[in-house]
Amino acid sequence: MHPQFLRRFAFSVLVIAPTLFPATLRARADEPLDRLVDAAVKTSLERLARSTEEVGTAERYPTYATQEQKWKLEGSSDWTSGFYPGCLWLAFDLSGDARFERWAQQWTAPIEHEKNNRDTHDLGFRFMCTFGQGLRLGKGDAYARYPAVLHEAAATLAHRFNPRIGALSSNWDRDPLPHSVPVVIDIMMNLELLLWSASHGGPADYVEMARRHTDTTLRDFVRADGGTYHVVRYDERDGSILNRGTLQGAGPETTWSRGHAWAQYGCVVMYRATKEPRYLQAAQRLTDYFLAHLPPDHVSAWDFQSDIAYRDVSATAIVAAGLFELVKYVEESALRAKYQIAAEAMLRSLCQPPYFASRADTNCLLDHSVQYLPIGSNVDVPAIFADYYFLEAILRYRASR
Repeated sequence: MHPQFLRRFAFSVLVIAPTLFPATLRARADEPLDRLVDAAVKTSLERLARSTEEVGTAERYPTYATQEQKWKLEGSSDWTSGFYPGCLWLAFDLSGDARFERWAQQWTAPIEHEKNNRDTHDLGFRFMCTFGQGLRLGKGDAYARYPAVLHEAAATLAHRFNPRIGALSSNWDRDPLPHSVPVVIDIMMNLELLLWSASHGGPADYVEMARRHTDTTLRDFVRADGGTYHVVRYDERDGSILNRGTLQGAGPETTWSRGHAWAQYGCVVMYRATKEPRYLQAAQRLTDYFLAHLPPDHVSAWDFQSDIAYRDVSATAIVAAGLFELVKYVEESALRAKYQIAAEAMLRSLCQPPYFASRADTNCLLDHSVQYLPIGSNVDVPAIFADYYFLEAILRYRASR
């Protein structure tokens, strides 16, 4: 979207970007994946336990980290706030350690007031990673109010649906046009909140809302080659497309890998909920594009068409988590095996340096994520959402064995 800025920024990026050493990965290439995963889980649980002291108050949430791999903290209004308690819930799932359940409850509770926040499209992230995971894992009276919270958050999210466009609108746009309604591909990840509510006594039309949003996304965001746009701007007057492009990627016709990952995972969730073949086919098409553009170490570039040499572990962790679920739905044995092997290859790299953070003094799990490179924001640092989907990928890998 801003090619001149990116060209100016490219030199500084390439100078400061750390060199990635495939030899580091090859040195352990023959080690069984189960052993790598077990070691990563052990270290992850230790770091997450320590992180509760680093973070301190349960009303602050890790977002991204500094170059020294220390967490930056924000309040519950940040779009990432659900991922840290989500990590604690997944740590409870991995360990059965009651401390993680207690910590997860503590960091989940302050997010509740976001259930009425109409200024964000990211309610699914906030609530399915927290109250949703709590309902999945917790038992007893402490969880009695969780369903009501989720239903209210879903009702708030549903207000963003624009029937003229057939999609939920985004709450932000860096380059708005007159009369434009922006829709970003990230919203695919928030549909799960609507689907959960509809399947647990909420309005049945939430499913149709999710279908229409997905169908609009597949029609307007996915290119002929299977790549994706990040943002599509629609005319609020008649729902027509004003333009397509990117906010966080390298350019209007490139594929920003994390946005693509959101779409892939979102289509898997849509197939899980509806069992409609078109969503399974879309998930496979998006997966195939992602896999075809991976480098030899199976960790994606931040943008698949950029010459700026950064990786984004968060995109890889998201797709790995989605892929371990997708393999359950694929009937063709050869394709199922291909996807399982690809997911395991991605997880293998994520469990080792340089992607699994190697500093002894950090409580972060994965390093080398990219938030928003075109404006130089949180580039090549840990990100809490990468850690969340990494832990989810591990849980799904173990379930697939």
